[in-house]
Amino acid sequence: MNKRIYLYNIFCLLLVVMCPYWLMAQTDNGQGKFDKIVIDAGHGGNKPGAIGSKYKEKDITLAVAIKLGKLINENLKTVKVYYTRIIDQDVDLYKRSTVANKINADLFLSIHCNSSTNKTAGGTETYAMGLGKTESNLEVAKKENAEILTEANSLENYQGFDMNSPEGDILLSLFQNAYLQNSLDFAAKIQGQYTKNVPMKNRGVHQANFVVLWKASMPAVLTEIGFISNPKEEEFIGSEYGQWIIAACIFRAICEYRNKVDNLNDAIPEVDKLIPKDVKEKEKIRKQNEQLMLERQQEQEKQQQLQQEQAQQDSKTQQQQQQQENSKDGTDLVYRVQFLSSPTQISLTDKRFSSLEDVFAYEEKGSWKYTAGLYATQPEALEYQKKVKEKYADAFVVAFYKGKRVSIVEAKRLEKTTK
Repeated sequence: MNKRIYLYNIFCLLLVVMCPYWLMAQTDNGQGKFDKIVIDAGHGGNKPGAIGSKYKEKDITLAVAIKLGKLINENLKTVKVYYTRIIDQDVDLYKRSTVANKINADLFLSIHCNSSTNKTAGGTETYAMGLGKTESNLEVAKKENAEILTEANSLENYQGFDMNSPEGDILLSLFQNAYLQNSLDFAAKIQGQYTKNVPMKNRGVHQANFVVLWKASMPAVLTEIGFISNPKEEEFIGSEYGQWIIAACIFRAICEYRNKVDNLNDAIPEVDKLIPKDVKEKEKIRKQNEQLMLERQQEQEKQQQLQQEQAQQDSKTQQQQQQQENSKDGTDLVYRVQFLSSPTQISLTDKRFSSLEDVFAYEEKGSWKYTAGLYATQPEALEYQKKVKEKYADAFVVAFYKGKRVSIVEAKRLEKTTK
């Protein structure tokens, strides 16, 4: 515990001593024009990062980084783009911000994909350096920082940084303190663009200590462009169209940030104008094909439902015919409760009939009549009529002899002759 207090005091002293220099560096940086940016594609080589069902994080981040660089080169002629990697190779985390420091870059951007054991977790979020305020922020940082454990000479290169210690967390947070406000401002602009243009939840702007942003002598952020563990988001960020959308969002955020720090009012192209025409055409065709497949699937499901209903109705009809032939007490005379008349035929499996028993339909003078119940005597039918009237107030008892509708008077006569 005493060692921790000692280290904490050293860090605080370092903050006091170095703060004027950091502020001077920030002021000097603000006086020059925004003309250099470093784009860092997360992971690479034998460090694939998060792995989805179809894609790897290292491939997605590189694809987005290259597209973003292309947009900057084509639309911001005075801004020079630098990459920490342009091929599938491993670059130690500390070297990535070192590249930005060597060229005195105005902005450092690290692109990553998020992941979770919860397949439904999703959304975009962007981080600036700082003490993590929530457990989730700390976990994201630890996951991204874990690569230093596999790097050679990590103790020397990271000055003994321990990602699990409070002292290490404080040490990292000091280095970006001078550029924190600009970093948070740029992060907010990125998230604002995501919210307007990508079909994902905005998880917000956060602070956490990422080694990849360590010692960056300029505003620096790490953006998580979506969850590769979420099937829907993986499909989006893994597609060419989705990657162009993400790149266009970040590009617009860079333009907004540049306008602010250089006091400019340059027009910023809309996202749709930044996506290549052939990519948009392919996406249009893909959506049309997807819609056609959906319509076919819905039509197939509809046909299957109709077939099932017809089969159920046929089965019901057969049962009724059998019941008609073998009516109660062995006679050919039965009583039912008629409750509905319709100019068109209604399926016997219609949900309106679900509360009724032995629903039966017959056609008479061009109209379909619907009855419920099957009884050998009129009193039994009259008792069931009370229940039917709760829903159908005009329900009344009817009689059938050998499957043919007969009047109640005729039914009474038949009762006497069959006794």
